[in-house]
Amino acid sequence: MSLPTFEEWTKNMSLTDQIKFHYDVDLDNFTGDPWEIVGEIAEDCPNWLKEFHKEFEENLREREYIR
Repeated sequence: MSLPTFEEWTKNMSLTDQIKFHYDVDLDNFTGDPWEIVGEIAEDCPNWLKEFHKEFEENLREREYIR
């Protein structure tokens, strides 16, 4: 069985779902504002989304979710 690519595996995932899966967090029960945290990260690192996707893709590959 062939594993999907990163694009195939994430095509129907929202950014929120990707963050939840990558960091293994339950945002539904998180008492803070996750977008406030994302905003702070984005201010410190303008390329945060690109870096997040790179890190997320590597993590999925290591865990053998994707090829």
